[in-house]
Amino acid sequence: MRFLYPVIGVLALFVLYTVYWLHAKSTIEVQVASWIARQEAAGYVIEQDRLRVTGFPYRFQVELTAPQIQAPQSDGAWVAQLAMLKAHALFYDFKHWIVEFDGPLWLEYGEAPATSLELNARLALISLVSNNLGETTRIGAEFDDFTVTPVTGDVPSIASIEKLLLSGIVTEEDTLRVRLEASGVSTSASAFTPDVLRAFGQTADLARLDLTVTQWATLATDADAGAWSRAGGQLQIAESALEWGPAHLAGVGEFTLDAAARADGRLSLHITDPDALADALVQAKLVPAENEQALRLAAMMAPRGPDGVALPFRLRDGGVYLGPVRLGDIGN
Repeated sequence: MRFLYPVIGVLALFVLYTVYWLHAKSTIEVQVASWIARQEAAGYVIEQDRLRVTGFPYRFQVELTAPQIQAPQSDGAWVAQLAMLKAHALFYDFKHWIVEFDGPLWLEYGEAPATSLELNARLALISLVSNNLGETTRIGAEFDDFTVTPVTGDVPSIASIEKLLLSGIVTEEDTLRVRLEASGVSTSASAFTPDVLRAFGQTADLARLDLTVTQWATLATDADAGAWSRAGGQLQIAESALEWGPAHLAGVGEFTLDAAARADGRLSLHITDPDALADALVQAKLVPAENEQALRLAAMMAPRGPDGVALPFRLRDGGVYLGPVRLGDIGN
């Protein structure tokens, strides 16, 4: 009996855990079906060949085989199809799910003739953490060897990214903080003019951005940038960096929108080699030739530090200004 009691205890625990796992599996299936029903009620069309929950005994894994999602016209009417979608969670923590994409992902969007893309990645993971109310409060993503192959229609600006890392958190102060870092970012040949590609090259070694968005709930609810701006929303860049050919930049700034929904704010850039960047900007015809000397003079007179030259830029009235000189228009 001395040896029998522990064996009986272990068997009893195993039976209880199996009952718990099966109950949780049934609950997850109901919740997934309920989520799909809510999306379809909102106008989405979601189809899949098979839905199953596996992973016994250590975890839960929701598998959607060949899922296809079609968005309603109000959300862009895009269509996405994937070979396999998996979501993992440990048996003791249903607030943290890791979503894994098994590609390729076929994406179609836009009016006829529609644009069709094939997206691939050696690794594609998204981490989602929610609170007790089921609201997502933290998100993370990791993509390795991400490629975009155009099939029909317009060619996207990004052709491939060697590594992409993203993390985001919504704080109790209604602020979204996002940190993004991408390395080996290659653009498509048609993304920029030949002058820009000759001056900067087709691949950026590094792009990094750390920003916060205040009044996040106002923006997330209806995606109304005007309402967000009127509520006092700001986009604050705590850190940014770009290494693209002769452009070695780091910067901070803060922005909002003016009454015409145009970016309004300031950006302070630290430029490692301002002369090389000025040459590249003029060669790429991003700065009009008549402003070349003003740009060089501002770079020469700006204070120098260990990170290079600091230049204060101002965005207002749809333009980019360095001091009183308008360097160009936003978006041009």
